This record gives sequence, C-alpha cells and structure tokens, in this order.
Amino acid sequence: MFDYRLSPKEIDLLSKICKKEMSIEELSQEISLSYSRTSELITRLKDKGFVTKTGNLKKSIKRAKTEHAQRFCQLTKTFPHIDWKDFLSHSKAEILTQICSSKQNIQQLSDITDKTERTIRDNLKKPKEIGLVKQKNDNFKITERFTPCCSFLRSWRYFYNLSLKDEIEPNASIVQQRGLEFLIESDSPINNENFVETGPSLLSDLDDELIYTSYTYIYTKRGLDLEEHLNNALRIEGDNERIKKSVKKIANQENISIDMKEVSP
Repeated sequence: MFDYRLSPKEIDLLSKICKKEMSIEELSQEISLSYSRTSELITRLKDKGFVTKTGNLKKSIKRAKTEHAQRFCQLTKTFPHIDWKDFLSHSKAEILTQICSSKQNIQQLSDITDKTERTIRDNLKKPKEIGLVKQKNDNFKITERFTPCCSFLRSWRYFYNLSLKDEIEPNASIVQQRGLEFLIESDSPINNENFVETGPSLLSDLDDELIYTSYTYIYTKRGLDLEEHLNNALRIEGDNERIKKSVKKIANQENISIDMKEVSP
C-alpha cells in the first residue's frame, strides 16, 4: 500500500507536471535532483494516481486523468502564488482534510489524526497566516475562499481510502467518508486493527430483535463510544425503519440522546 502523505519534493514535481508534460530528465533539472531520484518520485506519484508515463525510449510524464490529480492542478492554477508544499506535505494534508469535513478543535484533530496537540498547532500556523484556516474560539474551519483545497483533499483521500479498502476487502463498498475516517459495508468479516465494527452489524450484537446479515466497519485510529456507533448506524441505514427502531431502543436503555434527523444520510 502506498504512503498517503506527500513529500515536499513530490508536490514540487507534481506542480511542474501540472504546467506541462515533461521528460524525466527535464524534471530532474527543474527540481535539482538526480535522474534516479526523480524517477523514484515519479513512480511514487504514479502509484498514487497523480501522473502517467507516455512514450517508450524518452519517457514523458503528464498529469493523470484521475479526479484528485485534476483538482490538484486546478488548485495550483487558482492560487499560483502559494507554495503548496508548505500546506499539503507530510501530516499537514491529514489535518486539513479533517478540518474540511467539519469544524474541529485541537483535541478532536489530535484524536483522529493520531498526532500530538503541539504538532497540530504547529501545522496550523501557516494556514492561519494566509487565511486558509480560520479559528473561532477553539474551533478551526476552512475559509470559503479556499474550498478548492478541500475539493482536492476530499478526492485525494477518497482515492486513498478506496485503494486501502480494496487491499483489505475488494468486495466491500464505501458507504460514507468523513475526513480521514470512512464507513464500509462487507459481506464477510474483516480482521484489521484499523477497521472497527460499528453501525448496524454492531447493533445486531446488542439487540436480539435485530438481524443484520452484512458487516459494517469504520476505518479509524481512535476509540469510539456507543453514541458514535449508534450515529454510524443511522449514517449507513438511516432510511431503514428497523435500524432506527433499534437505535432508539438502545439509546433509551443507555440514556443517550440521538438526533435522528441530524445524523441520517
């Protein structure tokens, strides 16, 4: 499985390719790296769905036709004055991707990204300086001007999530993506530490009256409480009356307040 994170050199290289189709030799000169090192970066970008190779002898590199590649190039075109490696490299993209999903505070970002609160704060300094991120009280949000950044990050994360899902269980389907986390439904059980059973299939273990034959999981690196599991059931099967009845039943038993309309898909 490829690494989701983009290095500064990968972003530099991709920014050059967005402008025009170039050979590996030309690209190595543009970013001041050896031919072999440039070729290695291109292979990584190809695995990540950003570029394709054309030609036989003198290979030419061009932008891939994937949605995330197109959205990245559009982002660099819309904001040509911004050096995106300062905002999208390494863990920076993960933090911004999560903020794109909804307003987030430092603790929430730390829990979901598995980064320290200090790392989160350090990585949000530059985005705040250029107006990419706005802070109100303890919450951070992406400003409206930079919604193209979120469009790229969502499509890039979906490509990664789809690749990750296919590696673990090709026949499973992604039901919903929320920042770095996503919900899937599978006909067979999944044994992976980052795929936690949730939603309808977990409800069927808690409610003797509910029979749910599929397996539902959330990809996450944090612990979830029962309220979140119930909310996930509504996100996956919010139109299913049996599921809603089961959610209400368990919520009442555990004295949990659930907004059925707010969470439904």
